[in-house]
Amino acid sequence: MTLTLIRQDLAAMAAEAELTLPEPAPRDGRAEHETEQRLHPAVQQAAHEALAGFRASPEHAALIADLPAMNLHQLRFRLQALLEGPHFEPLFATIRSAAELDIDPTDMIPKAISLGAMVQGVLVVGLSGSVGYVTDIDLKNGNSGIYVGGAIDIGAEAGLELAACLGFWRNPVDKLKGTYVGEEVDIDDGLGLDEAAFTNDDELALIFIGFDLGLDDGMENTDYYFFEFDPSAPPIYQPGNATYLVQLWSMQCENSKDDWDTIYFEFLQDDDSTVYRFPAWDGYAMCQPDNSDNPIPGATRNTINPCSNWSVGLVIKFNSSFKLRLHIGDQTMADTTITAGDYVEGGGHFQVTWDPVIASNQILYTLDTAMVRE
Repeated sequence: MTLTLIRQDLAAMAAEAELTLPEPAPRDGRAEHETEQRLHPAVQQAAHEALAGFRASPEHAALIADLPAMNLHQLRFRLQALLEGPHFEPLFATIRSAAELDIDPTDMIPKAISLGAMVQGVLVVGLSGSVGYVTDIDLKNGNSGIYVGGAIDIGAEAGLELAACLGFWRNPVDKLKGTYVGEEVDIDDGLGLDEAAFTNDDELALIFIGFDLGLDDGMENTDYYFFEFDPSAPPIYQPGNATYLVQLWSMQCENSKDDWDTIYFEFLQDDDSTVYRFPAWDGYAMCQPDNSDNPIPGATRNTINPCSNWSVGLVIKFNSSFKLRLHIGDQTMADTTITAGDYVEGGGHFQVTWDPVIASNQILYTLDTAMVRE
């Protein structure tokens, strides 16, 4: 299983942030980290129950199946919807009621919580560990973003193995960046849950809870580095000049995936790794022609139905080629590379067809494009 798109996006974000990993402390110069702190038992119990229920759900199965084809933006919003959804609401309620709990001085009440994937393989700039969505416990007034991190002083085995995990952070989102030291691994053989603890400044700072985390006793006294960033909405405007301008004219849905599909484009210019998105948020609702008499789901009877045709209007700049990627619901179609030469035979026009990729739903979309400057 691979995470190609997510790792590419992570690499681009790390480069933009000019991420530099700290040097691990010498082994013989480290003090033993023996903390008696723990996650409050009520929070721990709620986490176990929530994670067990989530793992048995169709949503978890879909997440694991979709991860290899997802980019970082898709991952962020999928995990946000899951973490803030019904599976984990009882856990949030337990944490928020911490003031009513019998608090022991050694109990850690987290200020941030995350839902992510534990990855056995290199994610970015030498980090092998975990990536996911993290948010302050106060969803309305707190911060949120993507975290990434892991071991910085040991090699990672080839290949990737994924396991969903919850993270409980001592610090809020805007202060979680830093070096953490593996403290211990407690294995709950009853439920099959693993727990991994990490310290920062000799205090318990992070606990991961999950199934098959892939961590063992070798993590103890090992440096881990975590950082957070907010992958804001991808850009739709291309700065600078380019030789050619192409406009996406008209998109036709000849056969839909889910009766009604929400679609959007991503594109890359020449050899630039920047991924642009259109529309900038959400997508455009489309259906197949024989569904044109049906109203938009949830709309009134008098609503105009865009249905099977969309006048896109997007203009793309490029010098030699651009790559176009179509997302249809939760399905990502194969990339299409378009060059200036493709418009020669068509007299300035070029048509792109996304053929069926799943026999059961027969997705079929066609896009008309035109050269507007050469």
